[in-house]
Amino acid sequence: MKSSDPYHSRRHSAARTDDYLYSQLIPYLGNKRKLIPLIAAAVASTGAVQGVFADLFAGSGVVSRWAKRQGYQVVANDWEPYTEAINGCYVGLNEPPDGAAELLETLNALPPAPHGYITDNYCPVDDENPDPDHERCFFTHANGARIDAIRQTIADWSEHGQLTPEAHAYLIAPLLYAASYVSNTSGIFKAYHRGWGGSTGDALYRIMSVLRVPTPVLRHSAESHRVTCMDAGRLAKNWGALVDRPMTIAYLDPPYNQHPYGSNYHLLNTLALWDKPEVGPVARGTKSAIRQDWRMERRSLFNHKDTALNALTNLVEALPARWVLISYSTHGNIPADTMLEAMAERGAATLLPRRYNRYRVSTPRMPVAPHTVEFVLTIDRDAPADRRAVDVMRGQLAEAATA
Repeated sequence: MKSSDPYHSRRHSAARTDDYLYSQLIPYLGNKRKLIPLIAAAVASTGAVQGVFADLFAGSGVVSRWAKRQGYQVVANDWEPYTEAINGCYVGLNEPPDGAAELLETLNALPPAPHGYITDNYCPVDDENPDPDHERCFFTHANGARIDAIRQTIADWSEHGQLTPEAHAYLIAPLLYAASYVSNTSGIFKAYHRGWGGSTGDALYRIMSVLRVPTPVLRHSAESHRVTCMDAGRLAKNWGALVDRPMTIAYLDPPYNQHPYGSNYHLLNTLALWDKPEVGPVARGTKSAIRQDWRMERRSLFNHKDTALNALTNLVEALPARWVLISYSTHGNIPADTMLEAMAERGAATLLPRRYNRYRVSTPRMPVAPHTVEFVLTIDRDAPADRRAVDVMRGQLAEAATA
């Protein structure tokens, strides 16, 4: 199997493939694994085959992994702590840290913790008789006890200075993947299934499997890569003080809709930070025990229709890069036509669109429109803007929508 193969759900299963690009990717809404060929074509159109690739909304890290594989120096940024933890390993590391294999063996051999933060707050007492109305059922008690034992041990090692930052990243990232894999959810942590695997028992094979921290699949690179955790606008404005090379390509994949990632993946942030926020009993409005720091610290302007366009415009203006690539959808908070109008004023703009089936949770909850057009908008900020390009791009979107 070639690592350049387009994503295929069976060949590139995150749990089984050894392909660096797709291995151990967390299940992630908006994940660009299926769009890699489209993104690759947009990058190729720039002619920039080397330099610094800045992935400002890195998320699961699949685009950063692709850019690393292509030979760029990658700066992978996202302001969610769990993405920093994930990409700090799979993007930031070129080789396993010394002694890391032995540390993983030790973690996987640990006995389950009899009590702990995860088991006490996010698991039923009895896996054979869970009570989803009064107990959170994000994980089986058996797997929650393993998560507690492993995560607390990593924290203890770090507290006593036994882990380098590289070793810490190497251990935390695959634990986050493993926890996502065995979670009793459909991928996001805003809710758990009432029964193990839901009413149909889907995915019981993974939910009831025994959690084990896998060995990360890494990619050697001649470049040194950087992973940051901050607001994208702040990174753009302070680039020169933070990174010692010019930004060649800026890739933007901002949130499309109203759902904040900090609430969708709150448990991954808790596992990454291990700050153990206070959790009360199961009650209306607190059933999922979503941590609230996203409201104060990481509320995104891109999650709101009234503010998304202005946020994108300000960000593009602040970017110190010639080439800006924007991934978006025709069903995003910013109407596609509005985006084309605004971005075409900021340089020579071209478009690569493709129609895709929209994500759906279940057949009864299918979206109104079953398809969407995903596109990559490329802006050459060193070339003059041409308003005629807007009509060309509108035609491309219309054609893709009926393809």
